[in-house]
Amino acid sequence: MREIFKSGSVRGRIVTSGLLPRKEVRYVPYLTTWAIRNDANSMSYKNERRFGKMEKYDPKVTPWQVSERDFPREGSSTEKLKFLLSYSILAPSSHNSQPWKFHIRDSEVDIFADKDRWLKVADADQCELYISVGCALENLLIAAEHFGYAHQEEYFPEGVDSLAAVVKLTPQEKIEKTRNPAFFEQISKRYTNHNIFETRKIPKAEMAQLHACFYEHGFWIFSTNEGPYILYTEEELRHRIDELITRADAIQLTDRAYTKELAFWFGQGAFGTPWLMAKISQLALTYLNISKGQTKKDSEMLLSAPALIALASAADNRKSQVMAGQIFDRIALTATSLGMAIHPMSQILEVPEVKAELRELLEVPEVKAEVAKLLPEENVFPQQTFRLGYAEPEKEHTPRRPLEEVLV
Repeated sequence: MREIFKSGSVRGRIVTSGLLPRKEVRYVPYLTTWAIRNDANSMSYKNERRFGKMEKYDPKVTPWQVSERDFPREGSSTEKLKFLLSYSILAPSSHNSQPWKFHIRDSEVDIFADKDRWLKVADADQCELYISVGCALENLLIAAEHFGYAHQEEYFPEGVDSLAAVVKLTPQEKIEKTRNPAFFEQISKRYTNHNIFETRKIPKAEMAQLHACFYEHGFWIFSTNEGPYILYTEEELRHRIDELITRADAIQLTDRAYTKELAFWFGQGAFGTPWLMAKISQLALTYLNISKGQTKKDSEMLLSAPALIALASAADNRKSQVMAGQIFDRIALTATSLGMAIHPMSQILEVPEVKAELRELLEVPEVKAEVAKLLPEENVFPQQTFRLGYAEPEKEHTPRRPLEEVLV
C-alpha cells in the first residue's frame, strides 16, 4: 500500500495484491481513498471491512459493518443510545440525502428533520423528507427492541415540523416486542436495487408478509399484482403507471432546477457511485440533455418488475408521512429477508399534476371501499411508490454520514 496524494485531511492510497487480471481505479467517498479494485475477487464494501480486511467496526469509516457484538453493555446510557442510532443512520432516504439529526437527552432521543438536506426541487412538499425521517425512526425502534429497550414515541411534540419525534427508551429485562425480531439483522443487509428485475412472480405468501408490516391504522398498499381490479387488468395498470412515470421523468429532466439539484447529489457521491463516475454524471446532468435516455431506462426498470406498489394513507400530514416512512422501512426489511429487491420510484409523486393522476388511479372501487372503513371522506393519499421483485444484488451499499455528524 502506498500513498499517492494528500490534501488536507483527505488521504489517497493505492491498494494492490499481486497481479490483478482487471484493474479499476475507484474512489470510495465514505473511506476517502482511491483504490485499485480486483474485480476477479469481487471485492465490495458490502462484504469487506476495509480493502477486503475484516477490521474492527469503526462507526466513522465502516457504518454498514455495525455488529451487535459491539453493543457497549458496560457503557453509559448515552453510549448505549448512540449505539442504537448506528442502526438509524442505515435507513433508506430520498436520493440518499440522509436528512436526519439526533439529540440524546438522558433516556430520550430527539429526531429532527434536517432541512439543510431537503431536496427543495424534487421534494417541494417535503413529503419524502419526512418519509426518510420515518425510516430512521423505525430502525431506531427495531434496534431498541432487539437490545431490550421498551419505547414510547411522541410525534411532533412541540407543534413544529423540525422536531419530528421524541422517543423515550427504557431498558427492561423483558419487553413486549411489537416488531418482527427478524427485522433487526436485515438492517445492515438492506439496500436499494437499481437493476432490471426478473420476470418471475411474487408468491401470495410473500405478499402477505408485506401486508403484515402495517401496525398503524389508515395505511395500506396498492399493488398491480394483487388484482383483479374492476376498472383495470394488471397489464393495463402497469402500463398506465409507466405512462405516469415517463411523463414525470420528461417534466423533471427538462427542468433546469431539478437537474441541477440532482447533479449536486450525484457529485456528492450520495448514490455510492465511484468518485470519478460521480463527477462525470454530475457534468452530464448539468450540461447534457439526458431526458430520453433516463426516461427509457426508468421505463425498462419499471416494466421489468412483477409488482409496482403504492403505499397510501387515509390522511396527508407530517405525522402520516413519518409513519409511512416507518411502514416502508419495515416493507424494505421484509423484502430483504425474503431475498427480494426493492426500488423506490418517487418521481411519480414529485410532479404535482402526475401525483394527482396517480391518486385518481388508486381510487378504484376496491380501494375506496377499504378507505371508507377508515375515514368517511374516502381519501386516498399516495405517499411512496416502489417496484418489488427479484434481481441480481447490488455490489455495494450507498455511503453513510458518520454518526457523529448527525448528532446535535
